Amino acid sequence: MKKTLLSILILGSLASCDDLEENPPFIQSADFYQTKDDAVAAVTAVYSHLSHDVGNATEFGLYQRQLHLTTDLISDDANAGAGATNQNVLAMGAVTFAPTNDRIEKTWRQHYAAINRANVAIDNIAKASFDENLRNRLIAETKFIRALLYFNLVRLWGDVPLILTGTSSIDTDFLVKRTPVEEVYAQILKDLTEAEVDGVLPLSYSGNDVGRVTQGAVKSLLAKVYLTRQEWQKAADKAQEVQDPKFGYSLFPNFADVFNVPTKNGPEHIFSIQYKSNSNGNANNMGILSAPNTSIVPGLLGNEADIPQPGLYELYRSIDKRRDVTFYTSFVSPANGQTYTFKPHFGKYFDKSVINRPSESGINFPVIRFSDVLLMHAEALNEQAGPTAEAYQAVNKVRQRAGLPDLTPALSQAQFRDSVYLERRLEFVYEDHRWFDLLRTRRMVDQLHAAGKPNAEERHYLLPIPQRELDANPNLRPQNPGY
Repeated sequence: MKKTLLSILILGSLASCDDLEENPPFIQSADFYQTKDDAVAAVTAVYSHLSHDVGNATEFGLYQRQLHLTTDLISDDANAGAGATNQNVLAMGAVTFAPTNDRIEKTWRQHYAAINRANVAIDNIAKASFDENLRNRLIAETKFIRALLYFNLVRLWGDVPLILTGTSSIDTDFLVKRTPVEEVYAQILKDLTEAEVDGVLPLSYSGNDVGRVTQGAVKSLLAKVYLTRQEWQKAADKAQEVQDPKFGYSLFPNFADVFNVPTKNGPEHIFSIQYKSNSNGNANNMGILSAPNTSIVPGLLGNEADIPQPGLYELYRSIDKRRDVTFYTSFVSPANGQTYTFKPHFGKYFDKSVINRPSESGINFPVIRFSDVLLMHAEALNEQAGPTAEAYQAVNKVRQRAGLPDLTPALSQAQFRDSVYLERRLEFVYEDHRWFDLLRTRRMVDQLHAAGKPNAEERHYLLPIPQRELDANPNLRPQNPGY
């Protein structure tokens, strides 16, 4: 544990930048919190942990593929392709991972590095002397991010250490114990309900602040937490609140606009990780990792590492407008102008405006979209009392945008539930939703077996605690069952 926590301390320096798209420089935390600009930069540095690995520029950030490697790659939506030669990555795709898997360790480390930075920001901003409204807003933003991080951790590992103060010394507070799941959820809800207080966070931002946490983002994440905990009425209520016209959310008429650079941060984006398609910014490299390589399309510098699970493409009806955005099966070679066809590849983050630099995609990664809120609303309503007219309306909005007919009226509760589950799958491919959906609905083993991943077992409902952490900190024992 000390090795990992030492790395967290090194990462404790803070950024002097307020643009969420930039990869900011770092200076020591002692130099911060003297002015409101310092505090804004400190919170911007918390956001930076979501987009890239602050401690190692050669590694993927949490929402820059790392979380995908420990969620969607395990699921029935994805697999490791020819470009994935790392044995730890291959083990994730085959569901044969062990506690020594370095992808699991990196996901754990990145979460706690980000949490530590959030804790440092919350501790210091609360003591700073500048405009109270801005101070409260910055703390609320940071509490949202901390809640999101712990929400990931508790779903992936169950009992996890709950650390709420910034780390400043390697000699104290490191041999932490795991906190029971219910206590972790209590803190998640506490952070979110405190951030939700009316007037603290704005409905929207402008300029460099676009992409920061809003009131709608907090309510949306609350809805997802309640849905995960099967608190159906609370989930339905929060999802309904987000649909209030004052928030300004709506579905893009064109599904492709969710993943177009010119329309990013539009009315469907509730909270997205910000990326910028130039060499000075923080680019989304998921496009190159899922793109065909030059042996398939001459001149296309894809990596072929993340590929769809066989049969996923075929789940879409030919009229479903999402299919040819979620995947692409042909491309014009930048080398010779010829069109090449191939098996389906993930297409959501393939930025055609930087085709000669495919690792510099400027497409944002959507953590929460308005379609997610609508489908959560439909699911929560159905779980309470079967499919209501309001539940039908919510799911049909998503289907209509996809070009599909409305659901058949008079479905049973079980039939409607299955319809919503399928709609979620088709809507959110390659967005780190599928694994979490399989976990919370307890369908993981059956669905993975059906998809040709026979190694899936009950123990995989939780990831193993990283072996390096257990070796350094015996207080983290016992290991999760089955590992």
